[in-house]
Amino acid sequence: MNREKEYIDFYRNFSKSIKENSAECLNLFRDSAFETFEKRGFPTKNEEAYLYSNLSDTLDIEYGLNINRLKFLIDKNALFHCKIPTINSTLAFMVNDNFYLPENQKNTLPKGVVFCSISQAETLYPEVVKKYFGKQSSKSDDKFVSFNSVFVQNGYFLYIQQNTKLEQPLQLINLLRSASPLMTFSHNLIVIESDTEAKMLICNHTADDVDFFANRLTEIFVEDNAKLEYYTLENSNLHTNNFSQIFLNQKDSSKVVINNLGLASNKIRNSIETDIDGSYADLLLRGIFIGSGKQETDNHTVIRHNQPHSTSNELFKYILGEQSHGVFSGRIIVNQAAQKTESHQTNKNICLTPEASMQSRPQLEIYADDVKCGHGATTGQIDNEALFYLQARGIDQKTARQMLLTAFVSDVLACVRLDVLRERLTLMVEKRLKGDNVHCNDCFIC
Repeated sequence: MNREKEYIDFYRNFSKSIKENSAECLNLFRDSAFETFEKRGFPTKNEEAYLYSNLSDTLDIEYGLNINRLKFLIDKNALFHCKIPTINSTLAFMVNDNFYLPENQKNTLPKGVVFCSISQAETLYPEVVKKYFGKQSSKSDDKFVSFNSVFVQNGYFLYIQQNTKLEQPLQLINLLRSASPLMTFSHNLIVIESDTEAKMLICNHTADDVDFFANRLTEIFVEDNAKLEYYTLENSNLHTNNFSQIFLNQKDSSKVVINNLGLASNKIRNSIETDIDGSYADLLLRGIFIGSGKQETDNHTVIRHNQPHSTSNELFKYILGEQSHGVFSGRIIVNQAAQKTESHQTNKNICLTPEASMQSRPQLEIYADDVKCGHGATTGQIDNEALFYLQARGIDQKTARQMLLTAFVSDVLACVRLDVLRERLTLMVEKRLKGDNVHCNDCFIC
């Protein structure tokens, strides 16, 4: 691929500038990652994890890279009005890969919560960064991890110290903006220490109508008896390609909820790899993805149960219209030491048109003999009998169709445990299913 050579040559010519404008912890992995990328390049369809992924049109776009950290003009006062009413969250922004947390938002953070950039964190909390940074992502052989490590220059850092209960959620807006096509990278680190509780909402948006490629990598460490709820909303323009990689590590008696909602983008790829390294740990993994036009949505998950008495439950649902394309690849690995594991994986999909397509690959690898595990996938069309039933009771076809589709995804929305957020996301899903443009109230971005 000629584009690979361009990135290789670019790094050779500008590696000094990249390093000089980066957090030091990111430079530790950079040269070895470049050697890997130079040898292996981008993923192809010959690789299992990318078997059904169409990457060529996305990567062939000529994107710019902001390696000299030029500042984008932003109206911070307008930015920080982007908040879900009544959610009472602490609001921060990543504008491309620059982190912003205004003073009035810092004051809402309780004692024991640190929210800043990676470059600030390595100065303020060097021992925490050294202990955790790169410990999960460095195990991955995904080529986009290497690509990220070559060019990434910053990210955000969330550190919740032991025995801290975060009553109100944190809200982070990932905002892409540029006058010309732009590729951005971030490597984020979340550390949730023992006996803590936290809720986080990530919103992905674009402010300009140009081509974007966002490669966002996030490492999450949830220690003993800690709880984390992590929600993401993808609502970008149709020129945005968002490649998200989450590496999660859970310890004893930890509880994690990850719930993804994909409403609008050109291409979405979510990769979630989890190592459950503690007993009595619990993971709830959920996702809803609504496609139209020629949108592509690809979810790739790996859950490794490494210790006994842990549980995981995975449910992803797609509604695909027009010529949209969906991929789900889920893999559960129960290692020999993980006796008494209970793990379930389900993927359910509705294709609204003959041109919409879905590939699903649920997988189980079990090396322990005392477990309860199951997996399954179904893809079909809307239930015509149920549609006829509703119409026979005076409901018009369009409304009846929307009611059935909303009911189809209701069990995933029910797993959003913040009442205000669940209500808002439900309204956004209903509008999306009507074919309307979806806007967050009080958000200048969308």
